[in-house]
Amino acid sequence: MVKNYALKINLLALGLGGMVPKAGAQAWPPDSLRWAAPPQVLLKAGLRLKHFSYSGSGQSWQFVVPLSVGAEYRLTSRLACYGQADADLQASRELARRGARRNVLPSAALGLGVRYYYGQPGRGQLRHHNRPFGNYLALEGSVERAELNARYLASNLSRRQTPTSLTPGVYAYWGTQHRLRRGMLYDVNAGLGWQAPPYYNYESPTPTHYDLTAQVNLRVYWGWGN
Repeated sequence: MVKNYALKINLLALGLGGMVPKAGAQAWPPDSLRWAAPPQVLLKAGLRLKHFSYSGSGQSWQFVVPLSVGAEYRLTSRLACYGQADADLQASRELARRGARRNVLPSAALGLGVRYYYGQPGRGQLRHHNRPFGNYLALEGSVERAELNARYLASNLSRRQTPTSLTPGVYAYWGTQHRLRRGMLYDVNAGLGWQAPPYYNYESPTPTHYDLTAQVNLRVYWGWGN
């Protein structure tokens, strides 16, 4: 009788001992349930879709391709710094007397900023989705270069130059960035900015002042990350 009780106690102890690792396993989820971290470095090259334009007639045609490249570096799972450059590549041709024109860059922009991906989990937290990107808030400083359609009249009235302006600014954006498919992603943002008076390469009679502006950007990229 005593041996039977001793045997039951030993079996009960073995059963409780086997349950302890299971309880510990429930407290720490397996690696398959943990959130996959986004690439620390993301390189992007693509198009800024809202700047496509084409115009043509019997005498001339003009086509603008908006190129965009960027790089993003993750400081943490939620915070990233980035830089991007946009340029409008213009191909045009005039058939009357002047013949073909070379490709030019009528406008370009360079921006540096920081992004906060507020929808992403922190390190060690469970993931609710399998997206390494998402919604973000951004603060960006930029400078825009633009060629103006005007004549610069100096002492030599027959002299023709290309008037150019440089406009610095600071913008605050709300945006979202997601993958379309493997190797491709899209980036949409909108926000408000404060532009400083532009700098001209000629003496402009127009008074300059600070401006409050709004921007909406839609970009599609091919991305490479590690």
